[in-house]
Amino acid sequence: MDCDHRIMNNEHHIMESEHHIIDDEHRIIESEHRKIESEHHIMESEHHIMESKHRIIESEYHILESEHRIIEIEHHIIESKHHIMESGHHIIESEHHIMENEHHMMQSKQHIMESEHRIMDN
Repeated sequence: MDCDHRIMNNEHHIMESEHHIIDDEHRIIESEHRKIESEHHIMESEHHIMESKHRIIESEYHILESEHRIIEIEHHIIESKHHIMESGHHIIESEHHIMENEHHMMQSKQHIMESEHRIMDN
């Protein structure tokens, strides 16, 4: 009887130990699950970081494109100013030619008038 009692007691300890093992295994599984969830969150965060970096690179590219367009526009402005200056120079040259032609015309009129005076005097 005493032997049966010990056997039952031992069996009870074995069952308690098995229960502790099951509890430990359950906690390990829960820990592994939390670890997997954490790793998943890390991966999601890394994905968001990469998406943000991609958007930054796209923005930097658009900025470079805009700066390039600004430089092209500034180049066209400089070319237009150069053409305006050339046109102004041509206008001044033309006005100078007009003044020279007017001067020659006045000289020619003067010669005509002098010739007419000589004819009238003769």
